[in-house]
Amino acid sequence: MPEEKQPISVLVADDSAIYRKLVEHALSGSQFSLIFARSGQEAIQLFKEREPGLVIVDWVMPDLTGIEICEHVRVSSKALYTYVIVLTSRSEKRSVVAALAAGADDYLTKPFDPEELSARAEVGLRIVELHRNIERQNLLLRELALTDSLTGLPNRRAVEEWSTRQLSAAARHGFSFWIAMADVDHFKSVNDTYGHDAGDEVLKKVAQILKSRSRSSDICGRMGGEEFIFILTHATKAKRIGRDRANS
Repeated sequence: MPEEKQPISVLVADDSAIYRKLVEHALSGSQFSLIFARSGQEAIQLFKEREPGLVIVDWVMPDLTGIEICEHVRVSSKALYTYVIVLTSRSEKRSVVAALAAGADDYLTKPFDPEELSARAEVGLRIVELHRNIERQNLLLRELALTDSLTGLPNRRAVEEWSTRQLSAAARHGFSFWIAMADVDHFKSVNDTYGHDAGDEVLKKVAQILKSRSRSSDICGRMGGEEFIFILTHATKAKRIGRDRANS
């Protein structure tokens, strides 16, 4: 069965109860989950808390304009893209240009046709879903780029990135930073005698053992071949030796 899509959250910012109700009626489909704001400040707060995929904002409100809200949406640190539709009674080209320049994706004049608003919101939904699919793919590709495909441990690149950050923090804050290398003895003879599939199973088992003895605050990775690495922080030598003996 195909995965059921979750409704996308839509922030509707309008000080008019009538137009909030009209938007609610136009977007009554199950693909939208509506959040309402009666002022610009409330809209900004809800945007921060709920991270909506779509924002439908009135141009004129008592405190902030729709243009200012557009600008806030675009300069925020929100990771996922937000599609913005501005509603207003202004129809002159200068206003359209101003809204688009502020970061709006679309523009609709009041009074609007409910079917047209619904159609434009569905366009926004498709754009948001496209951005989210791209973000998911990027995260997957990054995870694959930092993971050893055989053992599932962090690979050399991941270890180098993590250790660079931690070493800078250790130098700045004065906590311990330990590096331990592990090498599988006589690994070549395993491959030569039992084959590379058996050698792969040995590496997987070693990786499981090493990972089970790693704290979540440390990192254990495969550097290549039969070489593994531990990087430990916030631990004295005595504590690490005692812990390792207890687990042996």
